[in-house]
Amino acid sequence: MAGPSNRALVRTIIASQLAPPFMFSGVAVALPAMGAELGAGATSLGLVETLFLAGSVSFLLPVGWLADAGDKRTLFKMGLLGFGGCALIIGSLSHLPTLLAVRFLQGVFAAAFAATGPAILADIVPPGARGRAYGASLAATYSGLTLGPIVAGLLIDRIGWRAIFTLGGAALLVAFVLVQFMLQSRWRRPEHLPNPVSVVFVLAAVLSGIAGSATIRRLEVGSTLIGFSFALAAGFVLLQKKLRRPLLDVDALFHNARLRNALIIQLLLYMTAFSSTFMLSVYLQVSLGRPPSEAGRVLAVSTVLMAFTAPFAGRLADRFRPSVLTTLGVGSVLVGTLLGARLGAGSSVAAVAIVLAAQGLGFGLFSSPNMTTIMSSVAASERSMTSALASKARHVGMVSGMLLTTTLVTLFVGHAPVEEHPAEVVALVQWSYAVLAGLNVAALLLSGGSFARGRRPAHPLAG
Repeated sequence: MAGPSNRALVRTIIASQLAPPFMFSGVAVALPAMGAELGAGATSLGLVETLFLAGSVSFLLPVGWLADAGDKRTLFKMGLLGFGGCALIIGSLSHLPTLLAVRFLQGVFAAAFAATGPAILADIVPPGARGRAYGASLAATYSGLTLGPIVAGLLIDRIGWRAIFTLGGAALLVAFVLVQFMLQSRWRRPEHLPNPVSVVFVLAAVLSGIAGSATIRRLEVGSTLIGFSFALAAGFVLLQKKLRRPLLDVDALFHNARLRNALIIQLLLYMTAFSSTFMLSVYLQVSLGRPPSEAGRVLAVSTVLMAFTAPFAGRLADRFRPSVLTTLGVGSVLVGTLLGARLGAGSSVAAVAIVLAAQGLGFGLFSSPNMTTIMSSVAASERSMTSALASKARHVGMVSGMLLTTTLVTLFVGHAPVEEHPAEVVALVQWSYAVLAGLNVAALLLSGGSFARGRRPAHPLAG
C-alpha cells in the first residue's frame, strides 16, 4: 500500500464491507415498524431477512466464477451500485411482494461484495500486509453487525424505518463514485459460461435449506426441505465431477488441504455465531428476567471485542504463522461454549458476559488469520472464487447453526410461548452449547493438525 491513492482505495473497499452486515442487523430492528406500516405478518417479515440471505448465499459461487473469468473490479463496482440502488428503492416501496423481490436482488448484489472485495485486497495489498487489511475488513463487518441495531433504533424513533434504507443506499452510492475514480477496471468477456444446471443446483439447494430451517417447527415440511437441500448439494458435487468445465472443481478443492481445512473450520466455527446470540438473548430475558435493553448491551460485548481484536490479529498474521492465531481463536471460542454449557437458572449476567467475551475474542483472533490462510492457498487467478467459497462457508455455518438452534427449541419448548418456559430455556442453552462444544473440538483438531503440514501447491478451483 505504497501510494496515497492506493491507501485511499483500500480504505474505501474496507469501509464498504460494513454495509451488508449493517443492513442485515439493522433491518432486523426495523421489522416490527415495517410490519405495522405495510400490514405484514410474522412470516412475511421473516422473508425480508431470509430472502436477502438466500440471494447472497445462492449466487456466491456463480459471482465468484464470473469475477475470475471476467473482471472482479467491474463486479465489485456493480455490487456497490446495485446494493445502494436496491436500498433506495426499498426505502420508497409500500407493496410488500415487490419489496421482497428487491430485497432478494439486494442479496445477489451483496454476493458481489463477498466474492470480490477480499480478492481485490489480495491484488493491491502486498503479501506482508494482507493480514492487516483482512483484519480491518473483518472489523468493518463486525462493526456493521454492532452498529446496525443501535443506529437503526435511533433512525426508526426519529425518522422511520425507511431512513435505514435511504441513508444506507446514499452512503453506498457515494462509495461507488469514489471507487469508480480510484479503481481502474476493464470487463473481459469470459471464454465460456458456467453450466446453467450447476447454477440451478446451487440456487435450489440453498433456497431449500433456508426454507427448511425456517419451517422446521412443522417437522414433516422442514425435514423434507432440508433433506432435499442435502440431496441437491450431493447432486451438485457429482455433477461437477462429470463436467469438463465445472463451476467448482471439487477434486482440486479436496486435494488443496490448506484451503479445504480452513473452509471446514470456518463453517464449524460460524455455527456458533448466530446460534449463541439467539440463545443468550432468550436466556437473558426469559430465564434471568433481564429487560431487552440490558440484553442488547450484554450481547454487544461479543461483537465489540471482535471489531477491536480482528485488526490486531491481522497484523500478527503478517508477522507470525496464521495457523497459530487460528488455533488460539478456535480454542477461545471452545472455552466460551464450555462455559456456556455450565450456565444455569441462577447464573449471573457477568457469567453470560464472560461467555460472550471468550467467543468475541476467539472470533476476532480467528477470522483474519484464517482468511489470510484461505486467500494465500490459491493462485491469483482463483482469488474471487476462493473468496466466494470463504463467504459460502461462513453463511452455511450460520444457517446450519440457526437450524440446530431451531431444532433444539422445538425439542425443548415445542410450540408454546418461550417466555412461559424459563427452565426449558436453561436446558436448551446447556444442550446447545454442549453440541457446539463438540463441533468446536473438531475445528480445534483440524486447526492444530492440518496446517502443521505446511504450504501446499495451489490447485485451480474452476474450469
